[in-house]
Amino acid sequence: MRTDNRPLNGVADTDLMLRVRWGDECAFAELYRRYNRRLLDFFYGMSSNAHTAEDLSHETFARIWQVRRKYAATGSFPAYLFTFARNIWLEDCRRQRKQWRLGSRRSLDDGPDGVGYELAAAESYHPDRAAYRAELSSHILAALDALPDEQRMVFVMRNVEGLSITDIATVLQCPENTVRSRKILAIKKLRESLRESLVS
Repeated sequence: MRTDNRPLNGVADTDLMLRVRWGDECAFAELYRRYNRRLLDFFYGMSSNAHTAEDLSHETFARIWQVRRKYAATGSFPAYLFTFARNIWLEDCRRQRKQWRLGSRRSLDDGPDGVGYELAAAESYHPDRAAYRAELSSHILAALDALPDEQRMVFVMRNVEGLSITDIATVLQCPENTVRSRKILAIKKLRESLRESLVS
């Protein structure tokens, strides 16, 4: 497999992927460096499980490497990447539907530092503040988890990953107006759910 030792910091994502298409492992490693954390955040936002996020992120990159020869630079790399991520998420849901529907989730502190919605520890530890943050994070994750899959996916892609409406529409294979409406519905439901859980 060909590798290229030239600096890759300034190389565009699509150019890197074109190199990956021909087996350039250095280009693949650079894409992994740029996007692994984003994939972890995406899968954590969808599953609330850091181990699942890590497994599915690795599966996404492995799948991209397997089919690299078929790559055609016809759109943005984030849209290409998250199309794989969405499909792998749906496959995992089909494999584990019964267990997933039972709400099997690991605690927020079971994953690597900085994944998804994990809250950073304060410089000076305050038990009351830590307890409040843990409770707030739990409410946010529960509200997010209660959203329908497609609304949750739009919310995570847009508000956590910062993907454009156009890229999200490409990933979900739906009109941009559908993406916008799902985002609006997701935000409305999250606000209502958080309002109810924090007031009660």
